[in-house]
Amino acid sequence: MSDQSIQALVVTTVGDRPIESVAQDLRAAGFDVQQVLEFVESITGMAPASKVEEFRRIAGVADVTVDHPIDIGPPGAAIS
Repeated sequence: MSDQSIQALVVTTVGDRPIESVAQDLRAAGFDVQQVLEFVESITGMAPASKVEEFRRIAGVADVTVDHPIDIGPPGAAIS
C-alpha cells in the first residue's frame, strides 16, 4: 500500500469520549468522515495511508484498520 494512496478506513473508538468529538478531531487531522456509527463505536471514512499512525494517536481512538468490502450475494444464491 502506497503511503499516499487514499484508503477506506474504519476507526474503532474507545468510548471514553463522545464519538462526535473523536470524529471532529479526525476531520481536523485530514480524515474524510463518511459515517459515524455510534452504536458500534466506529467511524468510517477515507484518508491517505500515511496518516494512519497520526489517527491512532487521537484521544478516544482504539485502532484504525483498512475497510474490507463484503459482498454476501443475493438471497438464495448458491455461493455468497
